[in-house]
Amino acid sequence: MSAARAKLIGAIGVLGFASGLPNVLVNDTLAAWLSDLGFKPADIGLLALITLPYGLKLLWAPLLDRYAAPGFAWLGLRRSWIALLCTLLALGFVALAAVGPTAAGSPVLPAAIAGLVIAFLSATLDAAVDAHRTDSASGGEEGPAASAFVLGYRVAFVSIGAAILMLHGRIALLLGPEADAAAEALAWKIAVGAGGLAMLFGVGAALLAPEPPKRRPPESLSRAVVAPFRSFARALGPRLALVLFVALLFRLPDLLGNRMTMPFLRQELGFEIAEIGTIRQLLGFAMTIVGAVIGGICVKRFGLFRALVAFGVLQVASNAGYLVLIETGKSIPAFAGVVVVENLSNGLVSAAFVAYFMTLCEPRFAAAQYAILSGLMFLAGSLVGATSGYLVEQLGYQGFFLLSIAVGLPPLLALPWAMPGTRADDGPRCAGCGYALVGLSPRAACPECGRAQDPDASENRANPEP
Repeated sequence: MSAARAKLIGAIGVLGFASGLPNVLVNDTLAAWLSDLGFKPADIGLLALITLPYGLKLLWAPLLDRYAAPGFAWLGLRRSWIALLCTLLALGFVALAAVGPTAAGSPVLPAAIAGLVIAFLSATLDAAVDAHRTDSASGGEEGPAASAFVLGYRVAFVSIGAAILMLHGRIALLLGPEADAAAEALAWKIAVGAGGLAMLFGVGAALLAPEPPKRRPPESLSRAVVAPFRSFARALGPRLALVLFVALLFRLPDLLGNRMTMPFLRQELGFEIAEIGTIRQLLGFAMTIVGAVIGGICVKRFGLFRALVAFGVLQVASNAGYLVLIETGKSIPAFAGVVVVENLSNGLVSAAFVAYFMTLCEPRFAAAQYAILSGLMFLAGSLVGATSGYLVEQLGYQGFFLLSIAVGLPPLLALPWAMPGTRADDGPRCAGCGYALVGLSPRAACPECGRAQDPDASENRANPEP
């Protein structure tokens, strides 16, 4: 591996860490906080609605393709947004710690508003990091880049999640067994505030990461908004509907199941917060690393389609582990086994699915197009996750986890017809403005600038569909 390639892959991994850190705080940690205070599963499930910005980021992601972040433009188009957003997120989590709930039944609206703002900033950060990665990695590097990103993302998700839970446990221990709900809430506030300050590492990552090759930005904001959708429709043709269907539902088994995992472990089975932090987070940390690394290798060696099918099946099957826990009750060995399978499959499928999204995007519209795909994925998770507590109350945990398995089957069946063809960045481009011409007739004028193309020029000849 060349030094430049190693630096790029390493930087993508660090940026994945910065992208994953706020996600664990606004999802897993907040659910643990409310579960520990005794909130009902339905209330915890409804808080999934604060994550809607992850699904709606496609509405403002085109701005990131057009403008640099104010005050940080000297870092370049992509890194400027990463530095600004990481700074704002650190402040956001300090605010969440200040206004978080103190007891079951206490007002959660201030925390919900703070969480919504954090989710908006985090979703925008995801779009910036996704665009940086897609711009930087091409020509067969999608697999290793996706693996590095997922590794960093999951390291943040598991290590920071474990650190917060264990810090809470230590503070609660110091407060003593007679501590009241207010003291327990104080432990959560300190832990969440300290975890949020780790976002400042993302600022350092933005300063050290290489800026991807410069590409001419869209000439106007309207083109920045419309052109990504038009490019998708032109490049994918009739496959577009199936691609969007797979993007919407492929990761739903994990996104749905994870929403009720913390209430299930804490309230239904009676695991202590420290036990969850040690087993689910630390053991999960190791298995996530293994899964992400193996996932990237498998994508490169066996091909994207085979990896997606194999890892998608494993993702669906891994949720059956919670059915085993229902039968065993509170069992440390059984819990550890479920964590091993769940996190291994999560690392594998995440690496493959990130690579899948990357192959679909044209670098010129990377922020907008990746946001469309990942936004659909998170939108499904937010909307269905908001009903997860209600589903648990109606179906019980056994019925709920069976449902989380069933929803993963339709996108697996649709996958063979939703695979990408030629990536726009690897195909012909307009000699005048550089617009990707994949899928157009060799004699067609450029839809961006109107320039007539020379059908005999090898660099402008349209590539046939694979």
